[in-house]
Amino acid sequence: MNLYPTYKMYRNRSVLWIGVVLMMGTGLSTPTEAQSLTDGSIYSRFGVGLRRSFNSSRSQAMGGGGIALPSSQYLNTSNPASYSDQYLTRFSGGLTYEKITASAEGSESSTLASGSLSGVNFGFPLKTNVTGVGISFAPYSRMSYHVDVESNIISDPEANNTESPYLTSFKGSGGLQSLSAGIGHRVSTFLYVGSSVDFIFGILDESQNSSFNSTEFTDRSVVGSTRLSGISATAGFRFIVPNMPESQGLVVAGTIHLPTTLKATRSKALVGATDRDTLGTTLSGNVNLPFGFGLGVAYQPVPKWTLISDFEFENWSGFKSDLDFPGYDANGIANTNNRVRISAGAEFWPAARRPFATWTQRIAYRLGLYTEQSYISPLPDQKIGAFGVTGGLSIPSLIPGTTIDFNLDVGQRGKSSNGLIQDRYVRFGLNLNFGERWFDRPPLG
Repeated sequence: MNLYPTYKMYRNRSVLWIGVVLMMGTGLSTPTEAQSLTDGSIYSRFGVGLRRSFNSSRSQAMGGGGIALPSSQYLNTSNPASYSDQYLTRFSGGLTYEKITASAEGSESSTLASGSLSGVNFGFPLKTNVTGVGISFAPYSRMSYHVDVESNIISDPEANNTESPYLTSFKGSGGLQSLSAGIGHRVSTFLYVGSSVDFIFGILDESQNSSFNSTEFTDRSVVGSTRLSGISATAGFRFIVPNMPESQGLVVAGTIHLPTTLKATRSKALVGATDRDTLGTTLSGNVNLPFGFGLGVAYQPVPKWTLISDFEFENWSGFKSDLDFPGYDANGIANTNNRVRISAGAEFWPAARRPFATWTQRIAYRLGLYTEQSYISPLPDQKIGAFGVTGGLSIPSLIPGTTIDFNLDVGQRGKSSNGLIQDRYVRFGLNLNFGERWFDRPPLG
């Protein structure tokens, strides 16, 4: 876990856990239990959903940054320039369990518990510690909400009939995923560069269901589905500052995420108890995801300690779309803001550069914090912010190069005043990180 690449040799072993992780992730990739009024964050209803990312279990426990971290022990997908650090073929996958408590003024709080696949990363060296390849599958955004609104309707206003109650349920699910493939190369002792191609795709499903207590009215649902897909690109660099004091290391790094245009198609239907009618023709258009960049610093005062700090920016104030989204009117008001995320973290690893240290000394301890301004809001004059504290442990296994990581993220989003909702969330992550020496030719004799 050093800022500088390390050279180690391992015997080949079979990675049978890969299939286990994928099967577990498939089974837990959707919400498992919704309670009361909400099914995840209500803020995921707006735009293309809440922005999400998974770079590595190491960076997630250190505040979610890590642009300047290497990929020697973990495949660091936040910066493709880090892929050049690899000396092992590496696979990692993770699951996240999340509990959200939502509250608003004058209303009871509601709670959700859900599980999902955090992401899957795979990387291997083309030339050890010089050129490497990284492939990742991770969420770009997530939509998951369920809100019930109780109202009354008068069956015959002229006769001044008694009001009849009815319930309107708003639901949304889905999100965008990012499938990336990139390459990193060490240009010199101090400079590393890399780039990746990012395929962004997904489906956003939303519905509005009206349920009546009176037999004079018929229950109806309006369901809609938006499919999006497009290709983007990311470029990055890492620079190791030369002439640092002995046993110290300082790295500065940066990334650029190019804007991209997603092709979108949207269809809607009116669903009754026994019939289904298409509402109009299928809409098609472009959804333009914005330009973004990130800057990161990593510092090792001594080999046992690694400190990082990151700044990320996305230009969502210039977001354009031919289709409407909650919080965005293609021909009117757009409640979008530039997304800004700042994070910092620390890692304490007693074993440092001693591969034969005791098992307890090879446990890594991580801590971080972050603050984020969301890119979209339900109200034009309100900005939605989030902040949280992260932590984690990396437990070494009996297989060299393989660890089991536990992560914790405790945070808060929004506020419970001015007609908004406050989310308090706890995320627990379990991640498996495998490293093996592949493609080696065994010695003769």
